[in-house]
Amino acid sequence: MIEQPFKDLVASLAAKSPTPGGGAAAAMSACLGAALLVMVIRFSRGKKATLEHDEPLAQAEEQLLTLLSRLEPMAERDCASFDAVSMAYKLPKESEAEQGVRNQAIEQGMLGAMVVPEETLAIIHDVLETMVPVLGFVGRNIGSDLGSGTEMLVAGAEAAFFNVRINAAYLKDRAKAESALQHNESVLSEVRDVHSSVRTAVEKMMS
Repeated sequence: MIEQPFKDLVASLAAKSPTPGGGAAAAMSACLGAALLVMVIRFSRGKKATLEHDEPLAQAEEQLLTLLSRLEPMAERDCASFDAVSMAYKLPKESEAEQGVRNQAIEQGMLGAMVVPEETLAIIHDVLETMVPVLGFVGRNIGSDLGSGTEMLVAGAEAAFFNVRINAAYLKDRAKAESALQHNESVLSEVRDVHSSVRTAVEKMMS
C-alpha cells in the first residue's frame, strides 16, 4: 500500500471494500503527522538560537525517524489483519466441529484486528511524547507545521481507538476486551493531554 501512487491510495479508500478502511487511514494520518514533525525538527536544527539545544533536537529527530519507520507498515498490517477476519467468516460451519474451528478463527482474527490499531495508537503516543522536551526549541516560523503534524497525529489516534473499540466489541473474551479498552482509553487520554500542551505552544508561536 505504501508504494501506491497517492491517487490510487485515495481511490482504494473510497472503494466499496472492507480494506483499506478506518484503521489503515488512521495509520496513514499518523505517518503524515510524524513526517511533518521530523521536518519541524530538521528546520529547527542548525540555527544560532538553537545551537545549544542541538543534542536534544538530534535525539528527537532520531527517535521520530525510528517511530515513523514503525508507523509506515501499519496500514498494510491493518488490511491484512481484517482480511484474516473475512477469511474466518467464510470457513465452513455445517458441523459442530466446523463451527468450533470457525468461531476460534473469528476470535483470533478479531484479536489480531484489534492489536494493530492498538499498536498504531501506542506509537502515536510515543511520537507526541518525543516532541514535548523540544517544543521550546522550535522556531516560530515553523509553528504551523508543528500544529498541522500534531493535529494529524491526534486524528490518527482517535481513529485508531475507534477501530480498537469496534474489534473489541466482537470478542467473546470480554475480560480481554474490557482490559484492552481500559488500557487504550488511558493511552488516548495521554495523547489528548499532550495535544493540548502542543496546541498551547503553537498558539503562542502563531500569536
